[in-house]
Amino acid sequence: MMIRIRNSITRIRRNESGLAATEFALLLPILVMLFFGLVEASTAMTVNRKVAISANTLADLAAQSEFLLVSEMDDLFEGVKSIVEPNDSSGMSLKLVSIVTDPDGDPIVHWSRDSDGNTPYAVGSDYVKLNDPTVLSGISSLIVVEMQYTYHPSITNHVLSTPLNFDRMTMRWPRVSSKVQLCVAVDDCTS
Repeated sequence: MMIRIRNSITRIRRNESGLAATEFALLLPILVMLFFGLVEASTAMTVNRKVAISANTLADLAAQSEFLLVSEMDDLFEGVKSIVEPNDSSGMSLKLVSIVTDPDGDPIVHWSRDSDGNTPYAVGSDYVKLNDPTVLSGISSLIVVEMQYTYHPSITNHVLSTPLNFDRMTMRWPRVSSKVQLCVAVDDCTS
């Protein structure tokens, strides 16, 4: 009888028919989480790159003009928002600002517009967001784009309710003239 029990225990110990299925069942949740985590991280990096491209495009387009018409600003903002598509662009906020220096050499707002059609900064107000105000000269302006984008991950949004916020600030010097003017009409521009 002892020999039969010992033989049964030995057979059970050597039996590996369900071992692979058990290991697979234990590792599957980890592998699935790793896969979806990599997909979400890749998508977030792509969105971050699109946000950078959008901000750079807006600054570049504005810097290539001698003047910008207020009536054309919506088209400019909409064109830049289309870069982020197919992601939802409703979480995007764009500000286009022209910065000049005051007589003391401090940066002030020449003009500003945002994607909602408002004026986010008053003309002549101090602009304190420049890391290095010495990039400004007394005779030219600097085009600054401030962009915020709130990204809600598609897969992990059901697990994690915290969205990702991307902030970007891009600067360009005007290319055609010393200052890019904002105009209500062709003959009614900022000074």
